[in-house]
Formats: sequence, structure tokens, C-alpha cells
Amino acid sequence: MMKERITKELKDAMRARDAMRTSVLRMLLAEITHLEKSGKDFDCQDVIKGYAKKLKKAIEEYERLQIRERVDSNLAELAIVEEFLPKQLSDEELKKIIREIVESEKLTHKDLGSAMRIIMGKYKDVADGKKVQTLIKDILAN
Repeated sequence: MMKERITKELKDAMRARDAMRTSVLRMLLAEITHLEKSGKDFDCQDVIKGYAKKLKKAIEEYERLQIRERVDSNLAELAIVEEFLPKQLSDEELKKIIREIVESEKLTHKDLGSAMRIIMGKYKDVADGKKVQTLIKDILAN
């Protein structure tokens, strides 16, 4: 189903002569096709998440090196990739969830790992692990 959606979007991007979108969608489709041919069991969402994660790491590195045009390019790619991922929870929604879990489980600053396991176990598809970890540290510190 996801592969068909990407294929349709790719055709639309090609018709619109959108080079960036075409390139990103071709890469995603190629990765999915490669995994299909390999015979490995996989989930299209995992392929897309993996690409988004690579882009985020690249963005961090280019920001560190202060290469603005590469940061902008990768941000544009990431925006396209994120269209195919479940909508992420906002910081406010995550803070509310974390506070509720910290209170219900009576977690302290020593329980960062436990809090991460609980939250990421329930919300791994809609929450970024780094963001969750940062918010947990902030909430447990107070």
C-alpha cells in the first residue's frame, strides 16, 4: 500500500517536473524495491523512518559544520519524507504524556531508562526518541 502511494506520488512529481521530490521518492522506492528483491521481511514505514533518521543526522552535521545550503537541502528532503510518516506528537503533547507516566509510575531522576522504555514502547511511531529523552530529563530534573 505504501509502495503504491509512493509510486503515485512519484508519477505526480515527475509530471510537475519537481526535481527534488522526484529524487527523494525515487530513492525511497528504490530502497523498498531492493528490500523486496532481497527476500527480507521489512516494513515500508521502517525504510522511511530510516531515511528520515539519516537526513536528521546529516542536518545536525551540516549545522555543526555551518554549511547552510546543505542544511536547507536536507530539510527540504526531510519535509518530503515526513509526509509518509505518521504525524509526530507535539512537544506539549509529549510533555503531558511524560508527566502522567512519571506521576503514575512514581519515577525519579534515576529512572530515565525505565521512562524511555515505557514511553517509546507506547509511542515509538509518533515520538522522536531524542526529543523524548530530552523532555524526560527536563521533567525528572524538576
